[in-house]
Amino acid sequence: MNTSLDCLPCFFKQVLEAGRMLGLPPASIKHIMDEIGDELKHFPLEMSPPEMAYHMQRLFAEHSGKEDPYLDVKMLSNNEALAVIDDLRAMIKESQTPLKTAVQLACAGNIIDYGAFPSGIDVQAEISKIMQNQGMSTVADSPLFEFTAFHEALKKAKRVMYIADNAGEIVFDRVLLETIASMFPETELYLVTRGLPILNDVLPEDAIECGLDSVATIISSGSKTPGLVLSQADPAFLQLYQEADMVISKGQGNFEALSDEQGPIFFLFIIKCEVIMQHVGGAMRDLVLKHNYT
Repeated sequence: MNTSLDCLPCFFKQVLEAGRMLGLPPASIKHIMDEIGDELKHFPLEMSPPEMAYHMQRLFAEHSGKEDPYLDVKMLSNNEALAVIDDLRAMIKESQTPLKTAVQLACAGNIIDYGAFPSGIDVQAEISKIMQNQGMSTVADSPLFEFTAFHEALKKAKRVMYIADNAGEIVFDRVLLETIASMFPETELYLVTRGLPILNDVLPEDAIECGLDSVATIISSGSKTPGLVLSQADPAFLQLYQEADMVISKGQGNFEALSDEQGPIFFLFIIKCEVIMQHVGGAMRDLVLKHNYT
């Protein structure tokens, strides 16, 4: 997905709000804005938004003096989500359509995103909203929610690669992967993380902390962008990626990075941005499950 002109002011808004959340002084935030402005002069719109977002987050790491400025945020998000994992499992167990409910919960969990909400979010409040949403299981197939195709692809897939997005959200991914594993026990499941700290995106240690290693093989893509840019991924990962029968791409950043790629990819996320809303034809906070067999 190319970068839209509407993304450019959003970059500066992210710098301002994230800088304040991370406690940077005004002079540092202004310096980051200046550097981003200089880089935008040479940033082609043909590149994806995650590629520019990487440059912003590199500057945050430099000015904060922390390799992982979002470490505390990630730990809090993981702990708060783990506190409700049994409730999530109960919702799936009690559902007449457990796989669909698990997919919807995973989509809804994508709200835990400090890229879309750089000033921060109330993770516990968002989890409570998700838990109280009793209408999710009624979502039928639509141009935005292609569940039947997703289910059919799972029936045929021998190796499924799940590309993770954010900390905290990873707990919702875990219950979806547990549901898939229980329904298709012969399927190999791989959980893909980022290669280096970026925003509140999942690293291998986050996935292990949240117990994903109990249901999937955890691998790093080597990617340092907040969205899997294949041209920047490790060769060993790319070989596994090419061998997957089905790729589940989680989150808006991964959609931005992979939406133009070929292959058996399903995109799972919640719409949090007007550019994405216009791109997929939905409304804010719509759940999205779309596949791309180009």
